[in-house]
Amino acid sequence: MSDRKQPSALQRLVAEGSDTDIQRFFVLLRPAEIADLVETLPEEERLRVVRLMGAPLASDVLREVQEPELDELLEEMPPDEIAEIVQESRSDDAADLIGSLTPEKAERTLQNLNQEEQQEIRELLEYGEETAGGIMQTELVSVPSDATVALAREAVRVADPKEIGKIYRVYVVDASDRLLGTITPTDLLQADERAPVRLALDPNPITVRVDVDQERIARLARENDVAAIPVIDDAGRLLGQVLHDDIADVLQEEATEDIARLAGTDEEEFYDDSIAVAVRSRASWLFLTFLGGLLVAGFLSSVESDIREKAILAAFLPVVLGMAGNVGTQTSAVTVRSLALGRMDYESWFEPVLRQVSIGLILGAMFGVALFLYAYWRASEDADLVAVTLGLAIFASMSVGAVMGVVVPLVIHRIGFDPAISSSPFIQTTNDLTGAGIIFSVARLTGLI
Repeated sequence: MSDRKQPSALQRLVAEGSDTDIQRFFVLLRPAEIADLVETLPEEERLRVVRLMGAPLASDVLREVQEPELDELLEEMPPDEIAEIVQESRSDDAADLIGSLTPEKAERTLQNLNQEEQQEIRELLEYGEETAGGIMQTELVSVPSDATVALAREAVRVADPKEIGKIYRVYVVDASDRLLGTITPTDLLQADERAPVRLALDPNPITVRVDVDQERIARLARENDVAAIPVIDDAGRLLGQVLHDDIADVLQEEATEDIARLAGTDEEEFYDDSIAVAVRSRASWLFLTFLGGLLVAGFLSSVESDIREKAILAAFLPVVLGMAGNVGTQTSAVTVRSLALGRMDYESWFEPVLRQVSIGLILGAMFGVALFLYAYWRASEDADLVAVTLGLAIFASMSVGAVMGVVVPLVIHRIGFDPAISSSPFIQTTNDLTGAGIIFSVARLTGLI
């Protein structure tokens, strides 16, 4: 990572130095570090600096530049310059760049590419953005099944590292491009060079279909400790590969998205410092919470006479509602993350639901006893009824909160939406409503009101 002095150094070079000075500065840094510095520059200076890089370096740098700086850069660049960078990029990065453009500008950029490049990028853009096809690169090393080990070694040797990147797997295919297996470069070096490559391959590699969700790919890579996963179609034909750098991006993207949803905002806020973006991201969730608060207020107004009769219930209401909301939020966060890690799904719901309900019951009992003792000490009249009512209310509310925290994400996941949307604002509002109902229902059952 670049230190805090480097951005100001680049800014001084841009303001006072020559183009040659800036280009020499780039030699000292890695693409990711240059990207960090580019993001710190004033908008009017970024394009000049990117142009000084040249297309080969710019292709590596732009893949590391975050939004909205990347969008601003691409908006300023003419289609022919973008096309030069696209030509230097790997297929997945090229498709991402084109996909970031407006439809009109994307088409004009594609027209600056040759027919083969156009066709490849158009095909990649047809896949869902968050599927294997949307994040795979088509550049890879493959050899026919009748090739010898010596020929496979030669294929690795002549492969362009700029085009393909690091080679983790060599793919063995049949005459119809169906994937038969994979072999690592290390295994190739250790095998007899005269032997058929099919005798040295792994016939059961981890593979994914082209329409598999990117989150599933990241999970497979993590569980099986692989750096490259081949992508195949329904007929088993090899289409491309997903490499570890894209998997790392997916993990970061999914984690950021889940954190944003759990907080009741949008992941765009993490990458854009605009106050307008923050307000827009948060407002919808807060509006739902606001409506929920109005519903709670409406309920409380309907039991206003009961509150006047036993004002102590109103005094302890925030405690009951707060604890129910907190345990619900905790359970929801654990459930959402468990779903993301593949440790829980809708089909095997019983055990995790039972576990979370048990946790809620135990915590509810603990805090129920604590509130019982405190309320008994503080109540000036009907101390026993007040203590029993509040103890039972917080026990029931926290138990219901735990149930809501695990069931709601599972149901949302089952119907095909991101379970993280069942996050803090939604769970908190729901538990406020149920908690308020519980405390006055229990008060009636105990005869306190």
